[in-house]
Amino acid sequence: MKPFLLLPLSLALLSGSLLSQVMPREQLIDAVREFKRFFKKYPKPAQRVEAVMSLESIDCPEAVHALTPLLRHKEPDIQKAAKLVLSGYKAPETYKAVLEGLPELTDREMRAQMFDVISRAGQVGLKSTMKQIWDASQESLTVAEKYYMARAYGALGAELYEDIIGTLTEDRAYQVRLAALDTARTSKLKGLGPKLLGLLDDPVWQVQAAAIKCVGRLRTMEAVVPLIAFLEKEGRLKKDAANALFEITARDFGTDHAAWEKQWKFLTSIKGFRLPTEVELEKARKTRAKADKNYKLKKGDKAFAGIPTNSTRVIFIIDVSASMDDLVVDRQKFRAGNYPSFRKIDIVKTELLRTINGLNQHTHFNILAFAKKVKGWKRWLTPGTINYKASAISFVKRMQPLGVAKKGMFGATGDDSGKTNTHAALMRAFDLDPAKGVSSTAITGGKKSVRKALKLDTIYFLTDGRPTVGKFVDTEDILKEVGKINEVRGIVIHTISIGEFEASFMRRLAENNGGVFVNLGG
Repeated sequence: MKPFLLLPLSLALLSGSLLSQVMPREQLIDAVREFKRFFKKYPKPAQRVEAVMSLESIDCPEAVHALTPLLRHKEPDIQKAAKLVLSGYKAPETYKAVLEGLPELTDREMRAQMFDVISRAGQVGLKSTMKQIWDASQESLTVAEKYYMARAYGALGAELYEDIIGTLTEDRAYQVRLAALDTARTSKLKGLGPKLLGLLDDPVWQVQAAAIKCVGRLRTMEAVVPLIAFLEKEGRLKKDAANALFEITARDFGTDHAAWEKQWKFLTSIKGFRLPTEVELEKARKTRAKADKNYKLKKGDKAFAGIPTNSTRVIFIIDVSASMDDLVVDRQKFRAGNYPSFRKIDIVKTELLRTINGLNQHTHFNILAFAKKVKGWKRWLTPGTINYKASAISFVKRMQPLGVAKKGMFGATGDDSGKTNTHAALMRAFDLDPAKGVSSTAITGGKKSVRKALKLDTIYFLTDGRPTVGKFVDTEDILKEVGKINEVRGIVIHTISIGEFEASFMRRLAENNGGVFVNLGG
């Protein structure tokens, strides 16, 4: 059988389409015909993107047939537009021929992309098709195919496919293990709980973090003892383990290892002990949420701008655009901070210097200063030894806003160097080229199926304004790009704003990525 992209479309398949009640079939076909006629003739990529988007409401098999090849187009923006349009088609008839052809499709990268597209379109028929592919060729599936298969089951529901998800949690590629764990968690595959305990010791920290969240959500009683053991370790996973312990037991002793050990020993000694019910857990959650609102930093807590962290692998991203030279408006709020001036940059530098001084040699960190361009203090995460802290302090003291009447960090001003390239700063933290965006290869690792993940686990991102320059300026696009890569990186992003700033973007950036948003005011 030929790959589905080359199959002729069946007229019989289209006769019962629900879409014909909305738009005449002849009109749907005509729209696709005109697209195919003119698409390659447009000289500018923006025109081609617009042409692709014109098929947004043309929910029919012909549109799928025309758009699917564009998922491999050389222009990333055209790929992105095609995926967006294809993911919006909801009629089951639209994807029937595609689903029938998937098992025989020889282009494995295309098949992986179709798993993603069709699942985003909510086509539940994909689940049985993937099962057919799994049974026929499990051993030869690529990393990308297995990754997007796991994600697709997560989006569509994996309740009847626990065996597949269980096998994928054991895959050599960490990205696949990670995706399978997320699906086990979201689909509440409780039967997998005890089998996931070994992943708490996975060599990749992102998999460990996903496993911790998974056994917490599944409320796996057997996970309590190894989770308590995490509390003796340094790093971000300590807090994750404490959260999972709370989800399982409905008890809250924070990251206090001794208290948890003592309490669990006592509880398991009680005859007939059982875990709390979901109703009891929900009541405990509400009580805990109230306590969290009243949390105060304790002496010795590591924090930046009032946001505490247990992380030992962190990057601070600091805005040095022109507007950081402005004075804060609400000066009374900052008087108690003992800052050298009311300039936003001086306030931020003071907070960062205090944080750096409090780091120890077990914490590895880096600093990125950004405006139109991004400048890093180091090319790697660096231990908080006395010498490196002295170097970081020197770097921070030299930071000045760009694009103003004085010379900034990147050389001469008087040009557009003081603009705000938010996308470039975030991609640099992820060790990605901002010009290329987030490709499927960046997510699944391409041929490097067991590629190690970055050790970075926490970002503090501070800015005073909206993005004004870069590959992506629209905040929705930036959120989507960060979300795509963070599916496999699992990096917590805390966000801090200062000055008169519309906070919606920063709040969502934090909330979407497990972080905290703080508005310092201005």
